[in-house]
This record gives sequence, structure tokens and C-alpha cells, in this order.
Amino acid sequence: MKGFLSIDSKFYKYMTFFSDLVILTVLWTVCSLPIITAGAATTAMYYVLTRQLSDREGYVGKDFFKSFRQNFVQATFLTLISMGMGWIIYININNMQTSSFMFPVQFVLCYELIITMIYIFPVLSRFDNKVLGTIKAAFYMANRHLLTTFTCLLLIAALAVFCYFQPIMIVVCAGIYGWLSSLMFMKLFKKYLPSLDIDPSMTNAEVAEKEAEEREREERIKLAKEEREQSKSENGN
Repeated sequence: MKGFLSIDSKFYKYMTFFSDLVILTVLWTVCSLPIITAGAATTAMYYVLTRQLSDREGYVGKDFFKSFRQNFVQATFLTLISMGMGWIIYININNMQTSSFMFPVQFVLCYELIITMIYIFPVLSRFDNKVLGTIKAAFYMANRHLLTTFTCLLLIAALAVFCYFQPIMIVVCAGIYGWLSSLMFMKLFKKYLPSLDIDPSMTNAEVAEKEAEEREREERIKLAKEEREQSKSENGN
């Protein structure tokens, strides 16, 4: 029993992880209630989750409100921009004749807005950019990494359906989506910023060594994929 409840046990780690998701979801929900602050709350949630995935020490509440304060103005401005664009697209779709060549364009704009918003707050949480730079980065990643984009869209739809049939899961819904999407976002972000979340106390030599290990790991994964593809090709012949 002692080993089962020790801080090194899997049970303790799983329960800590679950409680962190509940706390994050509660913080996100409360801080999103004014609606226009939802962007700052989402940015803060991603800041906490991506740091945890990099094994950086910290406290959920402290890190959440640190990011919430630091990114409040920029995140709120981005939220207002997206709400304004969404409202314009909605008005256009409802008032534009379906025979107009601009009618299908509105759905394309709606799609681009949605997928850009999926990336914009995770990007803001970990990259130091101005508003326009954040929008450009989110738009580029959303269209460049379509597999991740579509996976995020499916996750949102699946969790919405799941919460509809199991309303109790609403208490961790935002946290679950944030964690699952953060797993994908961190892989993408490190392609653009390999030193992301490297301990600032590390020496240059240690940083270079860690980056070399990361590149070596990615190379091994790439070689393993190539070997599997080659094996499938040989078996097919």
C-alpha cells in the first residue's frame, strides 16, 4: 500500500495529472466567462500544459495566472479580431445570395478562421511575437501541418459529442483537449524553435548537447519509418 501511494507510483502520477486537468479546466472556465477573456485563458492553459510536457517544474495556478497576465492584452485583442471576423462572415452568409460567386468564398474564409484560431493561442503561449506575427505564424502552421489541424478538429468534435452524452466530463473537457493537442503542438513548435523549454540555467554546451540529442532522436524516427516503408514495399513485391 505504501508503494502504491508513494509519489513515484503510477497511481500517484495519474491522480496528479487528472487533478491538474480538473484545476486547469476550472481556471479556464472561470477566466473565460467574460467571453472576451477566453483567448487569454486558453493561452494560459497551453502555457501550463506545454511546460508540463517538457518536464519543467511549476505550479498549475501560478503558471496559469502568470501567462494570463502577461498575454492578456494581446490575447484579448486577438479574440476581438476573431469574433469580429466571425460575425462578418456570419452576416455575409446569411445575407448573400447563394448564386453569388462570393458565397462559397465565405465558407473558405470561415474554415481558415477556425483552423487559424486552433493554433493562434498555443502559438501565443510559447512564441514572443507581435499580434500580426502571431496571426501569420498560426495561419502558416494551420495550413502547413494539415494532419495536426484535422486531428484537432476531430478531437473538438469527438469531445463535444462525448460531453453531450456524458455531461459530467465537462469538468475536464477543456483540459483533455488542451493536453492532447499540446502533445502535437510541442512537436511542431520544436521544429521552429529547437531550444523551446530548455532550462535557462544550462550552459551553451549542455544546450547544444540537448539539441543534438533531439536531432538524433528525430533522425532515428525518420530512419525507422523509412525501414518500415521499405519492408512493406519488399513484402508487396
